[in-house]
Amino acid sequence: MSADSFDTSLMPLATDNGTFPTELPPGHSPLKSPTYLKAITISMYSIIIILAVGGNSIVCYIVFRARRMRTVMNFFIVSLALSDILMAIFCIPFTFLANLVFNYWPFGKILCPVVTYLQVVSVFLSSFTLVAISLDRYIAIIYPLRRKLTKKQAFIVIASIWVVSFLIPIPTAVTSRSQKYVNTSTAPSFCEEILWETEGAKLTYNGVLFFLQYINPLVILIVTYGRISYVMWAIKTPGEAMSSRDQRMSESKRKIIKMMITVVVIYAICWLPLNIINFVGAIDIRIYNIRGMNYIWMASHWLAMSNCMYNPFIYCWMNAKFRNGFLRVFSCFTCGVIDCQDRLELERLRRQDTMLTSMNGNSNSSRRFNSSKRSSSNSKRSYCDYSAIKEKGIQ
Repeated sequence: MSADSFDTSLMPLATDNGTFPTELPPGHSPLKSPTYLKAITISMYSIIIILAVGGNSIVCYIVFRARRMRTVMNFFIVSLALSDILMAIFCIPFTFLANLVFNYWPFGKILCPVVTYLQVVSVFLSSFTLVAISLDRYIAIIYPLRRKLTKKQAFIVIASIWVVSFLIPIPTAVTSRSQKYVNTSTAPSFCEEILWETEGAKLTYNGVLFFLQYINPLVILIVTYGRISYVMWAIKTPGEAMSSRDQRMSESKRKIIKMMITVVVIYAICWLPLNIINFVGAIDIRIYNIRGMNYIWMASHWLAMSNCMYNPFIYCWMNAKFRNGFLRVFSCFTCGVIDCQDRLELERLRRQDTMLTSMNGNSNSSRRFNSSKRSSSNSKRSYCDYSAIKEKGIQ
């Protein structure tokens, strides 16, 4: 991988198996670690992949499965979940395999620019989506009389984020190549940005990436959520009496803001160490020769990558609708897919019957419906009652 490119796969690599010439690219040093430590690290990265892909996939399912969950806010959350899935697939496996298992780039010439490019894309998707969410909440709370973002407009914003995120890192794809530093058939290959005309151009590009993907979004997030927090918690209008409905809505907004602030804080903490190392390394590659830097980099990289698995836990912890959605999904695994589908259909029919009853004022039909369905559902509900009740919270 690149020793001086500003992307999530940055790691000075070398081989120390004794079969290759000792002359290696500048700044590359072998990652020497005991076998048990490599096994632990691989297990930790594998946990990230499983939880990130699984958890964020469930988040997407919850939003699109229940109509009431298809809100502007949740569409942005789905975009963030997709970016985390992309990161878990393209940032993590290739990086820890190249750095821990092989100590060189074993995936060929084609995958080198593709993987490096998609790694940077996934980082931009996450940071830009967080900014879009903060701006949407900022306008909704600071300027409540303005028209809210419609679903169509939200899709346009999300599409724009994805387009821009794929356009900005194009130089990374153009300049990344897999090459050998020793011209022998057994020499290892390294994936690096090698096609820059000058070191100054590469340094400028790395600085722009650092500003666009971390510094600028972080400043916007601090300003917007700082202002939102001040308005939501610090400002109280004298003599203003709030109805119980207004109080519930205000409390609901506070919970959403708390949840998103938690997401942003964890994002900033997770990415800070790796961004600092990458930026300093782009200026002076000799930092990678510091004793123990390989372990510092790997720990920082794991922390940054782990960010993509935390959000589903945050949603489940701080949002009742997502929590109920997760419980419903897990109950499907517990009860069986067929039983779960039958139960969901039963609940849908009950809601329809309840609506018809309230419209027609005919309570007898509801009792007849429930009586006819009770015998067929008792066996399934005996071990799925809790989930069936919770399901109403997200439908």
